[in-house]
Amino acid sequence: MEPVAAVLTVFSVVFAALAWLRLLAVSFRTHPALGFVAVLLPPLALLALAPRWREEREIFLLALAALVFSSIATVF
Repeated sequence: MEPVAAVLTVFSVVFAALAWLRLLAVSFRTHPALGFVAVLLPPLALLALAPRWREEREIFLLALAALVFSSIATVF
């Protein structure tokens, strides 16, 4: 693995973990059932929070950053 790809992969994992932790906090605060959905199926919980994306913009930006970094890492 190239060093650049390794660094991008680490950033991707860190951003994804931060997004998931933030998603858990917001989901459990919104509704306990949504919190359990966030534990088991995080993409579904993101879709459930999509109507409130302006209020929870940070989660979506972190998830997008993780996706971009992992996509770029696959090129290297």
